[in-house]
Amino acid sequence: MRELPQDRPYRFRPPVDRPWLNPLLRWVNRRLFLKRFYRVETIHCHGISALEESMKAGDAVVLAPNHADHADVHVLSEVAARVGIRPRFMGAREIFEAGAINSFALQSGGVFSVDRDGSDIAAIKMALSILDAGIHPLVIYPEGEIYHHHEWLDPLHDGLASILLKVARRLPEARRARIFPIAFRFEYDAEVERTFPARVAALERTVNLTARSDMPVVERLYQLGPALLAAKEREYLGEAGGGTLEERLERLREGLLADMEGRRGRAPAASTVPERVRALRSRIRRALLDPKAKPSPDERRRLLDDLKRIHVAYQVYSYPGVYLAENPNDNRVAETLMKLEEDLLGKATYPVSRTATITFGEPIDVTSLLQSGTLPEKGGALELTAILEETLGAMLRRQGLSAGAGGSIVGGDA
Repeated sequence: MRELPQDRPYRFRPPVDRPWLNPLLRWVNRRLFLKRFYRVETIHCHGISALEESMKAGDAVVLAPNHADHADVHVLSEVAARVGIRPRFMGAREIFEAGAINSFALQSGGVFSVDRDGSDIAAIKMALSILDAGIHPLVIYPEGEIYHHHEWLDPLHDGLASILLKVARRLPEARRARIFPIAFRFEYDAEVERTFPARVAALERTVNLTARSDMPVVERLYQLGPALLAAKEREYLGEAGGGTLEERLERLREGLLADMEGRRGRAPAASTVPERVRALRSRIRRALLDPKAKPSPDERRRLLDDLKRIHVAYQVYSYPGVYLAENPNDNRVAETLMKLEEDLLGKATYPVSRTATITFGEPIDVTSLLQSGTLPEKGGALELTAILEETLGAMLRRQGLSAGAGGSIVGGDA
């Protein structure tokens, strides 16, 4: 989980149409990002024809993928471009703040910013206008973060449902409001297994563990995880804890969040860990950026330290503790290593070729759900989110069972 800057003033960035730039952007996406950086050599795509039909009909369409990998945005952009569709993406504000060139490319590629920790009226208005127009599908990742255990679906946020329901209730009869659940899966070339020992050794060195080349890689990871956790427990709780890995992860996470909520306050409506994290980040960022009450240097350091603690708590939350143990195959080992490299070394690595599978599920017809009374006339975001979560979760489970099976290939290799 990347640690992004949290102490900068926010400025909304809209998507900007630059048709003259589209061929270059697509070439860069295919050749630089997909092939060279993310090592995606082949893309298998299933079920996109239903999306084509819905866009031709002028429907208000939201695409709702699981956030499997940093490459999934690039894969979705590529398969959509092959059928003449240019999605609009809602992207975290922080990715725009890496520099002017990065922001220019993102906006030109149809991405607009959203402040996930605040009430971003500009982003909501932009999302509503895209859906009202019915020209581009709107992509919102309902998990909100990349947790790097993409065979599992994390709890979904209800913002996507709230936005589409507002549009659905005012559409003319000829148009429909639809959600397309999208399941991503990334599989590594078999050669990835040869990269494991050296990569595990590099991670072991970061926590002062002796490299045990005589041990199987999975066992070394089982030793690495608790050692890393113990270092964080000593740093933030004063001593390493006992119990199962899951118990220790929960104790550290709750200790960090409870301490900050005791000092900064807890939002009454925040029940899940992501909601609590966002509420705390929002309060701290307001204190950092309040022009009327500029924090002293000491208070600023304390605020920034709390942001660091929040990030650690969120990192701990992103490790479920049993993902690798449940099925320690090469893909899950590679995914776990990539996550650890990102968290410990600051950069994930993609050492071998990968295959991406993207499956467009049957659309959830929100208009029909409203007309039938399945969704209430007012509200309904929680109910619609539950339907999406059940549908997308089932798609991921089916995709896992059929991993490695053939499928239609859109336009050949990536």
